[in-house]
Amino acid sequence: SVDTPNILKFCLVIKSELVNLGANTKDSAKEDDIATGIKDIEQLQSMWTRFKRKGLGDNLSSFRNALALGQLNDDTLNNGIMLSTVHTMKGLEKDIVFLIGMCEGVFPDYRAKSKVELDEERNNAFVAITRSRRWIFVTYPEKRMMPWGDYKYHPASRFFLDMQ
Repeated sequence: SVDTPNILKFCLVIKSELVNLGANTKDSAKEDDIATGIKDIEQLQSMWTRFKRKGLGDNLSSFRNALALGQLNDDTLNNGIMLSTVHTMKGLEKDIVFLIGMCEGVFPDYRAKSKVELDEERNNAFVAITRSRRWIFVTYPEKRMMPWGDYKYHPASRFFLDMQ
C-alpha cells in the first residue's frame, strides 16, 4: 500500500528472493548483480528505518520527499561544507552559515502574494537565519542572469531590509 507500506517486510521478502537466486546461479556476473541488489535493499531498509525514527511521515510520498530533500543522509559527517536548502536545515545548526539570494522575488518567492504566504516565507527566513551558531553572512545579487540570457536587476529582500 502506498499510504501504509510495510517496507521492512518488503525488504525482507526481496532480500530472501535475491539470496535464493544467488544460491542457484553459477554465473559470476549474476552473482555480482545479486550482491549489489542485496546491498541496495539493505540501504533502502536502513533509510526507511531512519525516516521512521526521525518521524518524517508514514507513506511513500513523504519518504520520497524526505529522500529528495536530503533529510535521510547520515548526520555523522560534521566537518567540511554542507550545501543545503533552507527547508533541509530545519532543526540543524552550523557554526557559520551563508544565506544567499536574499532578493525580492527569491526570498520571499515571487509567487507569495497573500498575507499567509508572505508570513510563511518570513518564517522560512527566520528559520534560515537562526541556523547559525556564531556567524551568518547574508547576500543578494544586484542582478541575475535569467534562463533566457537577459540580466534582471533585483532589489534586496524586504526581509533583508527589515534586519538592517
